Amino acid sequence: MFLKSDLGAVVFALLVTLGLGWGAVYFIRNLWPVLPSWLTLILFILLAVVVIGYPIYSLAKWSDRYLKRK
Repeated sequence: MFLKSDLGAVVFALLVTLGLGWGAVYFIRNLWPVLPSWLTLILFILLAVVVIGYPIYSLAKWSDRYLKRK
């Protein structure tokens, strides 16, 4: 089912996702209260796109490679 290279890509995507999630929590706890409200709205949208979009993009690239081998 998985090759070693596929498993590495999935593990890497999960680690990056966890890192981004931890960074977002740290940023929100420590820096969010001092930012103006207009900037917090823009940053919230950007953080949501990054945290949700990057794993989807990584898994889409993985699936393209997986389907090419079939």
